[in-house]
Amino acid sequence: MPEIRVLPDLLARNRSTYGDWTCLVDPLDRARIADGPARRLTWAQFGAHVDRVALALARAGLHRGDVVVLAAPTLSETLVAQMACLELGLIIAPVAAQYREGEIGAIIDRLSPRALIGFTRLGKHANAAMLAALAQGRGQGGALAPTVFAFGDDLPEGVQSLNDDAALTPDEQAELDVARAAAALTPEDTAFIIFTSGTSARPKAVPRSHRATLHVRSFLEDVADLPMGGCFLSPRLLNTIGSLANGLPAWLHSAARMVLHHPFDLDVFLRQIVEERPEVTSCPPAMLNMILQRIEEGETVDLGGLHHITSGSAQIRPELFREFRERFGISLVNVYGSSEGAMLIASDRDIPSEVDRGHCFPRHAEGCPGSRLRTVAGTQTRIVDPGSEVEITQPGKNGELRLKGVGILKGYWDDPAVTKESFDAEGWFKTGDLFTISGDAGQYLTFAGRLKNIIVRGGLNISAEEVQGLALSHPLVAEAVAVAVPDAKLGEKVGLAVVLRNGEGLSLPDLCAHLRDHCKVAVFKLPEHFQILDALPVMPSGKTDLQAIRARFPGNAPHAKD
Repeated sequence: MPEIRVLPDLLARNRSTYGDWTCLVDPLDRARIADGPARRLTWAQFGAHVDRVALALARAGLHRGDVVVLAAPTLSETLVAQMACLELGLIIAPVAAQYREGEIGAIIDRLSPRALIGFTRLGKHANAAMLAALAQGRGQGGALAPTVFAFGDDLPEGVQSLNDDAALTPDEQAELDVARAAAALTPEDTAFIIFTSGTSARPKAVPRSHRATLHVRSFLEDVADLPMGGCFLSPRLLNTIGSLANGLPAWLHSAARMVLHHPFDLDVFLRQIVEERPEVTSCPPAMLNMILQRIEEGETVDLGGLHHITSGSAQIRPELFREFRERFGISLVNVYGSSEGAMLIASDRDIPSEVDRGHCFPRHAEGCPGSRLRTVAGTQTRIVDPGSEVEITQPGKNGELRLKGVGILKGYWDDPAVTKESFDAEGWFKTGDLFTISGDAGQYLTFAGRLKNIIVRGGLNISAEEVQGLALSHPLVAEAVAVAVPDAKLGEKVGLAVVLRNGEGLSLPDLCAHLRDHCKVAVFKLPEHFQILDALPVMPSGKTDLQAIRARFPGNAPHAKD
């Protein structure tokens, strides 16, 4: 069998060896997101679609190392476009389907992409028209505007269609082979640029190589015993590290059938479990709670052949582990990760106790057994006092988690200053998260909180600093602080406390309209709880008292009054 050096090697293997296996199933309700029929594709059919898109990109003059910004709904076309780019050595910068002019425009300005790829519409939003306008705006004054491609019908003028599904002719195949050969891919080539979501006001750009991505390709085999040709249900967003580090390479590695789910709808999700019989899926704790709530309300819930569910983004209550094991025979796997490639996994192979597995992870340090999973092989951890920079080696004291390993980024994209700040003098990556050494023999790490203020809404990280900066763009807002507000369904929502100029009045709907229409930000970042204060509370040190502000937003409180 040929050596697997880069991601397209796995696709080539799957096309030649498992060509008639089903590999991809679109969401049942894809019409809610985009035009076109829901597709079921074999590896051979998927590969043919990849060829056609790759040829279109090559004919447009794209070459190895060019950046492509890709709108990334969880649809089959997104994966086709991603693999087509990888075949040519292009660097993919996937962006959330909810992103608007504000976010995408900033990404275009930072990356100077050669191409933008989108869809005629995403939901009710004219995605292709937005991308065309953004491209045109960047093509002024002699600058080279990015070429815009899109899937779907009725495309705006100047947008090239990617709808051609015809098989390549022999001449076209030869043309594509030349373009592939010219890419001369290596394992160290950058495959993706992933934008962080939640650790800073200005999202950081994380380059991820083929080598780093392939390093975790055994993830689903490791944690869930997914066999070759097995099935998993993926509600993961295709612009996130969870999908690009675990879902994509694991899917290719296992020649699996990936059933896509987007947007999240519990009824559709449960129907897909019954009809497609996946063996593993992924759910944030909020979704797990929603499933159990259905049962408590008297519904019969069939989780089919599921035997593992991966979860994360928040601590998992021990009761969830027990409930899913006793009711369904399902083992929950707790995963900690970040866009920078940090990963810790708490599975039943390493942590038998369900009480511990919800908040503890194997400690990868000298004298500790670490993990038996290949996915995290080579990971090294240490806990450091962020004030003194002294390593903590005894249980019971919080410190910052720092990491080394194959999957950890080597540096941020074109940002040496931030890169320098993010690594210590010995080359350890600073995660910004607090952990405590735990376990009878100090063999575990327990999550203890975050050094930075982020909000995790339905599994999506939102930078509190970004929301604050956006709120300050409103002419009536003098000061603003964003905090996480507990929510039974989504885990957390955005709460915003503001001080207004000159005692003016401002309502939450008016502020959200400004953020949505003027700042052009994604809807999921909008505040859903609102407080107007005379002054922000401060601590004796002079810093804003975030704890006092959080206390003003009780869990599951209704929206605050204007």
